[in-house]
Amino acid sequence: MRKGILITILVLVIIIIFLALGAGYVYMQFTREPHVAGNSFLKINLSGEIVDSDDSFLSKKHSIRDLWYHLERARIDNRIKGVLLKISYLNAGWAVVEDTGRIIKNFRKSGKKVYAYIEGGGLREYFLATFADKVYAFKGGDSLILNGLAAEAIFLKKTFSNLGIKAEYYHIGEYKTGANMFTEDHLTPAHKESLQKLLDDIFESTLEKIAGNRNIPKEVIKKIISEFSLSSAACVEAHLIDRLVYEDEIIDDLEKEHKIIDFNIYKETGSPLPYLGQDKIAVIFAAGEIHSGCSGGKSLTGGNIMGAGTVTKQLRAVSKNRAVKAVVLRIDSPGGSPFASDAIRREVELLVKKKPLIISMSNLGASGGYQLSLSASKILVLPQTITGSIGVLGGKFIFKGLYDKVGLKKALLKTTEYADWFSDYRGFSTKEKKKFMTVMRRIYDSFVSLVAKNRDLDIEAVEKIARGRVWAGNSAVESGLVDRIGGLLDAIDEAKKLAKIPAEQKVGVKVYPRKKSLWDTVYELMGVGTEAGNPVAGIKAQLSMFKRFFPALLLPYRIEIN
Repeated sequence: MRKGILITILVLVIIIIFLALGAGYVYMQFTREPHVAGNSFLKINLSGEIVDSDDSFLSKKHSIRDLWYHLERARIDNRIKGVLLKISYLNAGWAVVEDTGRIIKNFRKSGKKVYAYIEGGGLREYFLATFADKVYAFKGGDSLILNGLAAEAIFLKKTFSNLGIKAEYYHIGEYKTGANMFTEDHLTPAHKESLQKLLDDIFESTLEKIAGNRNIPKEVIKKIISEFSLSSAACVEAHLIDRLVYEDEIIDDLEKEHKIIDFNIYKETGSPLPYLGQDKIAVIFAAGEIHSGCSGGKSLTGGNIMGAGTVTKQLRAVSKNRAVKAVVLRIDSPGGSPFASDAIRREVELLVKKKPLIISMSNLGASGGYQLSLSASKILVLPQTITGSIGVLGGKFIFKGLYDKVGLKKALLKTTEYADWFSDYRGFSTKEKKKFMTVMRRIYDSFVSLVAKNRDLDIEAVEKIARGRVWAGNSAVESGLVDRIGGLLDAIDEAKKLAKIPAEQKVGVKVYPRKKSLWDTVYELMGVGTEAGNPVAGIKAQLSMFKRFFPALLLPYRIEIN
C-alpha cells in the first residue's frame, strides 16, 4: 500500500517536472529575443491601413506609434544600416502618410539610407516614397498611376424616402453639412465650396512636399499629374522616380552586403531603448468618435470610439506623475458628444495648470475633436489635417413610413407634453423644433466663445471661420485656429521645450494606452469590464444615447479623399 502511494507521488512529481520544463520551453520560445545581425537592413511592408495607434494583442497592423518608436530605436541601433520600404496600395489618411514620411526622414538624419519600392498605387503611395533617399517602382508594368485627388459625396434622401424613412436634421452654421447626405440630394453651395477648398489645400500642400523631397519644381510635378500619362517610364524621365526594378533585384543588391530583417520581427526585440531619462514625456493616443464612458468598440458610423472616461483617467494619471514633465495628446477624431468633448477639454485645462500639454492632430481634429484641444498649451497639425468644423447638428430619423409599409403600429403613453419628443414615430412639433434649435444655439455660442477665449480671437473673427466649416492644416494656421504645422516628433520636441528641458538632455517616454496582453484580449472578448465583448449591448447603448439627445459636435460621415 505504502509502496503504491510512493510510486503515485513519484509519477506525479515527474509529470509536474515535465510540465514545468514544457512551460519553461514555451515561455522561452515566446520571450526569446530574435537575433539581429550586425549588418542588417530593416524591411517594412507598408500596405493597407496605417493607423495612429493599435494596442491590440499580436496585431500586424502598422501604426504611427510603432513606426515612430521602433524607427527611433533603429536610428541608434548600430546593427541596423538602413531601411527598405515596400509600399503598395495604402488605405491611410493623407496626414498619417505625411507623418509616416516625417518619421522616415528623421531616421535618415542618422546617415542611414532609406530605399522605397512602390509595388503599386497612386499619388498617396508615391508621396510617402518621396521621403526616402531613392524611389524605385515596379518594372513589369505601369502600376504607378498619378492622377490627382477626388472626393465623392453620397446622398441618401431619395433612398430613405423610398423606404419610408425621413431624416429631420437641423444645424447651426451653413457649412455644418454632415447630415446633408440624409437631407439633400445634391451639393449645396456651402458644401461644394468647403469640400473643394479642402481638396485644393491638401493637393497643393502634398505637391509642395513632394517638390521639396525630390528637388523638382512643383509646377513640373503638377503638369505631369494633370497630363495623366499612365507611364512609369515618363516618371523616370521626369526624375519623379529613380529607377524601374523588380523587388528581387533590390533584395539581391542589398543581400550582397546586408542581412534583411522584417520590421515585425525587429519590433519583438527590446534594445536599444531610444528614450532614457528620469524626466519623462507622456504620449497619449486618442482616436475615434467621442462618447462618454470607456474607449473601445465601434461606433454606429463604423469608426472607433474615444471614451471620455478613459482619456480623462489617463490625463489625471500623467498629471499626478511627478516624473512626467510634459504631455503630448495625439488626436484623430471627427468629434462626437459635446458634453464628452468638453469633459476631456476641462481635464486638459486642469493639467495645463501643472505642466505643458501639446495637441498633435492626425487626420482629423474636427468639431468635438477640435473643442477638446482648445485648452492645450499648443496645437500642432499636419498640412493635410482636417480641423475646425465649429458648428452643431442634431435631429432624428422618422421611421413611421417604414413601419406602415411592414404593418408595424405603435401606441404611446406619456406624462408630459415633451416626453416623446425624440420618438421615431413622428416629427418634431413647431414648439419642439424651437426648443431644440435653442439648445443647439446655446451649444454653438458656447463653442464659439470657447474658441475666442482660448485662441485669443474676437467673436466676430471666430464667426468668419466657424459656421461648421472644415479647414486643412495650413489654412487653420493662417486663420489662428491652431498654432503651427508639425507632426508627432515636432510635438514631442515642443513638449520638451515648454517643459524647459535642455535640448541635449535625454528624456523617457510613457505611452498610453498600454499594449494589450493576451489576458486583456480574452477579458475583452468575454465582455469583462467593457461592452466591446458584447456588440449587441454596445449598439443598444449607442442607439439609446442618440435617441435621448442628439445635438453633436461631429462629422458623422467620413471625408475620403482619393
